[in-house]
Amino acid sequence: MASASTEDVEMTDAPPEEEAAPEMVLPMVDDKLLEDVKSMGFPEIRARKALMAGKTNVESALDWLLSHENDADIDEPIPLVPKPKSLGSSGGEPAVAKSIKCVETGRLFRNMAEAQAYANRTGRSNFEECTEEKKPLTEEEKKAKIAELKALAAARRAEREGVEKVEDVDREKKRREDGKESIKTKEQLQKHQRVREIDRIKREKNAEKKERERLRAEIAKDKAERRARGGKLAGKLGVDGYAPSIDQNDSRRDEGVPEGAVDEDAPKAPTKAAPGRVDVAALNQGKVVSVDAPKAPELPPPQAVDKAIKTIQKYKTAGDGGVCLKTLGAYVRNAATKGDQDPKFRTIPLENAAFKKRVAGLVGGVTLLRAVGFAKDEAAGKLELSLEKREANKALLAETLSKLEAAYAAYVAGKAWEG
Repeated sequence: MASASTEDVEMTDAPPEEEAAPEMVLPMVDDKLLEDVKSMGFPEIRARKALMAGKTNVESALDWLLSHENDADIDEPIPLVPKPKSLGSSGGEPAVAKSIKCVETGRLFRNMAEAQAYANRTGRSNFEECTEEKKPLTEEEKKAKIAELKALAAARRAEREGVEKVEDVDREKKRREDGKESIKTKEQLQKHQRVREIDRIKREKNAEKKERERLRAEIAKDKAERRARGGKLAGKLGVDGYAPSIDQNDSRRDEGVPEGAVDEDAPKAPTKAAPGRVDVAALNQGKVVSVDAPKAPELPPPQAVDKAIKTIQKYKTAGDGGVCLKTLGAYVRNAATKGDQDPKFRTIPLENAAFKKRVAGLVGGVTLLRAVGFAKDEAAGKLELSLEKREANKALLAETLSKLEAAYAAYVAGKAWEG
């Protein structure tokens, strides 16, 4: 076997090795704190994000997680950062870490606590160990740093006090404006109440005046008959008041009076005066009350509804009229649309607080309900629309509901409903 010839091989320098790309890892956080947060049932990615947000204990991390649990990117992957270089990876004697360095800013920190506090303030998370020692501050630097911190604290305190002062001034202005508005509203309400009271007193005086005039005319008639009958008058004065038994028909009664027996000095009685019994007890108190005064003729239901609505619309104070119209609309709507389903939609308890306050307390409220067919049941203490009445008054109920809705809209707009 022939031996292989040996040849000199020229050795060349090997090409320099390219520097390997840095290893990418998750940002550095406190591993023990991470495990504590994970043990409470949170996924690692969320727990790590909470610690990256600068939270230094379990409580603050928990608050952050609860306030950000609905964020759209809460479960998105965390961007990787270059792995911090090992101080002894370049060969030789292993170096001793003397500080912690922020990779992004190059700032040095003596220990992990300082670095963690800086991370909390700035939100930075890329740190590495460094062999460079952070030089201690000189006395002059310490004094300058303290002075700077004091000035910063004073500036922040002054800014906070300024904001609080402005807020106090704004609150005081608002309180005064609210007080003025409240006083103005109260004065307007009192003015309206005085106007209503004066109007009520005028109406009562006019009614009393008319009744006194009617009573004088009635007395004049009685005097004439007494003279015609020789000074006698068959009448009674009992507990029910003065009830003359004379013939109340003027023409028939005058036929039985002899000529010349009429009192010439007596005022002529008006032909339209309505006779009736007088409540003596009320008369002694200064009031004139006719027990048997004739009642005004009843209006047809549609006209009665119109009159009631116009009366209710006159209540302007505190929006009472609008509340009454709206409540009546609800009663009529229930009776018209649901009255055949359940009797409760055709029944209104008289002692119901809302009914007494919103409807019964205003002139025209109960009148409208009676006009559309509701009848009062004293024994049961309620207003009820019978099923037969409902069926007979369907068109009237629908028409009344339409009127109430239009009247309420006009009331809200501050306009008069014309019907």
